[in-house]
Amino acid sequence: MERKYLIIPEFERLGQSAELAQAYDAGFEYNDFCNPDVYSDEAEIKKRCDSYKELKRDRSMDTLHGVFLDIVVTSQDPQIAGYSQMRAKQSLAIAEQLGIRGVVFHTGLIAELQVDYYLDAWLYESERFWRKMAERYPEIEIYMENTFERTPEMLLRLKKSLSDVNNFKLCLDYGHACLTPTAVETWVEQMEQYTGHIHLNDNDYKVDLHQVPGEGLLDFLLCKQLLEDHLKKVPVLLELTGLERQKRALEFMRKL
Repeated sequence: MERKYLIIPEFERLGQSAELAQAYDAGFEYNDFCNPDVYSDEAEIKKRCDSYKELKRDRSMDTLHGVFLDIVVTSQDPQIAGYSQMRAKQSLAIAEQLGIRGVVFHTGLIAELQVDYYLDAWLYESERFWRKMAERYPEIEIYMENTFERTPEMLLRLKKSLSDVNNFKLCLDYGHACLTPTAVETWVEQMEQYTGHIHLNDNDYKVDLHQVPGEGLLDFLLCKQLLEDHLKKVPVLLELTGLERQKRALEFMRKL
């Protein structure tokens, strides 16, 4: 497998996760720090970070999924925005401590609220905050993931407003893109030059099921062609939990 793949390590079976990653020359994307609850326990954060460091494996290509549950860094409510921004900064600080490549964040956009005042405010606040974060953490790539957006428009507007910021990039979630009314080909082609990271799993074109590739309904021959034509060197997280499912996913991608 020439492309770099990543898996989500299971903290309770960390040794086995490391063995699986080594067998397939895969990296890690740490999902421990998605939920804001963990940030209230400094001892737990330290325990997890120390455990990852003790593996003595190369973490330079690893990534981390930043906090996203109940997080809106662009909120018009100063208290909500302040809390959210504090947690996002903690995600980046943990990534810096681990010495990894980048952190994935969600947009926080309400996809159905397609009114100019809301979208313009989101764009303004996003550009201002993420510019500061990119400057504060120049060695870390910040990836903005498409989540519930129906088109790539707002992600592209944000990236273009940050075109001078080299460590701010987009994360293409291929499965999310397949759930939208916009053709997946359009997502890939329009995001191509700005994408530094990919999330990949399978679904039924209706729900974000996080299935093993090849075990849902997505057309992976089309996926393979699109990624080879447009995003050939971009690392891919096989966004699945469970060691057995991850191994099936790695084998599927190896044989595809």
